[in-house]
Amino acid sequence: MKIRKISDLCDDELKTLLHRFGDDFTSIMVNTVVPIVNDIRVRGDDAIREYVKKFDGAEIDALMADASEIEKGYSACSSEVIDSFEKARANIEEFHLRQKREGYQYSRGKDGIFGVNYHPLSSAAVYVPGGKAAYPSSVLMGVIPAKIAGVEKITLVTPVKKDGKLNDAVCAVCKILGVDSVLKVGGAQGIAAVGFGTRSVPKAEIIVGPGNPYVTAAKSYLFSLGVVAIDSLAGPSETLVIADETTDPKWIAWDLLSQAEHSEDACAVLVDLSEDHARKVCEEIEKDIISGRGRSAIKKAAIDNHFSVLIASSVDEAVQFSNAYAPEHMQLVMDDPLPWVDKIRNVGSLFLGKYSPVAAGDYFSGTNHVLPTGGAARFSSGLSVETFYRRTTYQMLTKEGLEKAETPINIMSALEGFDDKHGGSVRIRFGND
Repeated sequence: MKIRKISDLCDDELKTLLHRFGDDFTSIMVNTVVPIVNDIRVRGDDAIREYVKKFDGAEIDALMADASEIEKGYSACSSEVIDSFEKARANIEEFHLRQKREGYQYSRGKDGIFGVNYHPLSSAAVYVPGGKAAYPSSVLMGVIPAKIAGVEKITLVTPVKKDGKLNDAVCAVCKILGVDSVLKVGGAQGIAAVGFGTRSVPKAEIIVGPGNPYVTAAKSYLFSLGVVAIDSLAGPSETLVIADETTDPKWIAWDLLSQAEHSEDACAVLVDLSEDHARKVCEEIEKDIISGRGRSAIKKAAIDNHFSVLIASSVDEAVQFSNAYAPEHMQLVMDDPLPWVDKIRNVGSLFLGKYSPVAAGDYFSGTNHVLPTGGAARFSSGLSVETFYRRTTYQMLTKEGLEKAETPINIMSALEGFDDKHGGSVRIRFGND
């Protein structure tokens, strides 16, 4: 494992690290996703069933799960599993309830009343991946903020197994949250189904949740058509860990491997304040991969192709690099991380101290794990209650307020070539046109 100082990285090496998303997106979009989406737009349910058979190897009659299937999945889970998800639900609800928005207004005296109203979207689709692993935790992360916002119709979108059945734990969480609309279709075909709506599938106004490149491309295409809103374009999972010599190297190794085990294209970056400590972390990573435990082949591929080890001369240099990298997850693992929080800007979700591994946020602590990837944390945020609101501004000017605005509006509308009716609509109210 090559170890480099941040200060020694050349421009091309930095570019490779910082610009890391979307290389094959255009090809996927043109050659696969657009034809699928347009086919489903025309042929609806029949096309969906054909794609499920083609890509998932399953034959399904009913596209939407019935209540008995959801109940059966719930019953198949142990009480310990149900209790764990119930406890996680409570934490996630508590955190997200603080994001709930209400309408507000303010007055500027004689000028009038100005304000903003927040209206929940009427329907939403929550995508839950199900390819190489099942993600019942993503049901919690997508559905809970939508419910808190007040979305009335929520459809879960998730692929079936080869036997045409849903994952039991996914069904269990749907039961816990009261989700009774579940589309048994994944991939671009599932996204297209809820984007357009079909005879069997309800249309959604927004589609949220992570997925593979085909899911991401389908979301992007539907958004470009003006069919739906989307949360973000999610890429491979990624983490950046800033650590110093006071932390057990094995802890840091396992934190990095926890992202590497997601998929072969998952990204992990270690920014260490000590080269000796970094080498010990690398040794622990190598030991784990050699042991063959867990998803060892996937971890090995991710580490071989998407793992970087960098040495920083100071915490300040490490934080500056993180801000440029803009990771999905960032761990600042040191004795006293809080003084650095205000300097950390471009991060999807931040994990501070030695006892805040990313896994805590992935499952239980309350923050959302649907986050921007590929450097998108520079300009976007993770899934939240606000994702499911439509914001409307309003104003009611007084006569005196509009009189004050008449001259500036006349000047500005004339500059833009709209003096006749933009400016005129103000002047006519005062007999000046």
